[in-house]
Amino acid sequence: MSSARMRYLTSGLLLILFSILFYHLGLRLISQLYYLKGQENLRLDLYGLAAGNLTKALEFQDTDYRVWNHLGRAYHRLGKLKPAREAFRVAQKSEEAYQEAAHLNPLDAEAAFGLAREEARLRGLFAYLQPNTNPNPYEASPYFQRAIQLRPNGVGYSYAYARYLYERGEAEGLLGVIVNLSRIYPPVYGQLKKESFWSPAAEKAVKQGLEKAIEEDISSREAHLALSTLMAEDKDFAGAIFHYREALNDPKAVESSGDYLHLGGLYLESGQLDEAEDSFLKALSISDNIETGLNRIHGVYKKTGHSGAFYHLFERARTDLPSSPRMNIVIAKALIDSGSYRDAEQILNQLNRKEPDAEAYYWLYRIAEKEQDLDKMERFIQKATVAASTNSQYHLLFSSLLGRLKKLDRAEREAGLALEHADRPSAGLFSHRASIRWTKKDYQGAIDDWKAAMALQPRSASLCARIAEAYINLGDQSKATQYYQRAAQLEPGNKRYREKYDALAAYPEQ
Repeated sequence: MSSARMRYLTSGLLLILFSILFYHLGLRLISQLYYLKGQENLRLDLYGLAAGNLTKALEFQDTDYRVWNHLGRAYHRLGKLKPAREAFRVAQKSEEAYQEAAHLNPLDAEAAFGLAREEARLRGLFAYLQPNTNPNPYEASPYFQRAIQLRPNGVGYSYAYARYLYERGEAEGLLGVIVNLSRIYPPVYGQLKKESFWSPAAEKAVKQGLEKAIEEDISSREAHLALSTLMAEDKDFAGAIFHYREALNDPKAVESSGDYLHLGGLYLESGQLDEAEDSFLKALSISDNIETGLNRIHGVYKKTGHSGAFYHLFERARTDLPSSPRMNIVIAKALIDSGSYRDAEQILNQLNRKEPDAEAYYWLYRIAEKEQDLDKMERFIQKATVAASTNSQYHLLFSSLLGRLKKLDRAEREAGLALEHADRPSAGLFSHRASIRWTKKDYQGAIDDWKAAMALQPRSASLCARIAEAYINLGDQSKATQYYQRAAQLEPGNKRYREKYDALAAYPEQ
């Protein structure tokens, strides 16, 4: 054979090989384009289009397990939108797609879980469509077990299996899954507690799983925290304290004020006051804001019924930590809560002797209020408004007290200052001043304020009725009729508004 002929033959063979290669590459490229379109359809929740594009992708290349997986997912989501009988047929298509994906890649956990999920759906639909047919031919457990075997730390897989077993009434299997779930992911207990299958037996299973997590050093800090919470809920405070301390001793733990606040609360619950103090002082020593920390600690003492012991903690804090006016306010509040008014007064007066403090005067006002001493109430709330002249709440309290004392001009002035310094307009503040003006028989002023309140609460029937009454006192029956009509329309079930409107409308002004 001549060399020229050999070259021609070789070139021909190469051309045929390249043609075959490019043909297959072209098919793969077309398949990938349809696959990408199907993925985008899924992202946009266009499940029917997704199924169509993914089916088209398989026409050009049917050996890619990823495409089969996505087709199974598309049919799964599409089936959720269909009536039961059609949903059953779509679920069968989804199952077939996942079966092919699992056949092409037996190690793919997603395909195994897809099969489990679809088998569970088919079981439910079959029972609904054929309630008298037994046994049910669909069983998802083997697929769930396969998915979990392929991905043993897949929390979502185990969680879905737990719900399936609960629906099947398989208590023993459910508890086994709960043990494993708690072992591989200790924080899951918080979600498990919200499930309908939560029970004393489930709680026991969670504790077993958490103990296994600690033994195997799987998120052991989170496991200790979870066990502490569960034991505290069971009033086993000794166990709760032990596990919380173990969590704090974890070398990966970052020390925080909140941790020691919580530990102090557990000590209080167990009646260990000295240990609680030590823990709270540790919390305060590393706190960014000692005053806020003291407020929180005071709340814990109140909640656990140990308010009287808070003062001793405060004395230690004042000795060991930098003091401030706010710290003294906190202890004064604690003393007021426990009824130790004279001790609280002493602390607050000491503050005011150093420098007038608006909040100190406010709490002195509260003590006087508890003792129903109107003179002291007036003196202290007035001092608070002087020390904090832009505090709307103090002006409102002063105005309300002056109203009780029938000092109406000053009450109106303070109400105006409360409005002036409020962060935003308030219907309640306008109504407060309107009531004072009404008492002063300044009916037009009251109307102006109630209308301002109505601009903020346009559907208030009671405001309409008040405006109507003010117009009656001004002798403007027409306006009064309009506002009572509006009140009756806004609150049609109010008999008094309807009767008032009917009476006014029956005898219109001449």
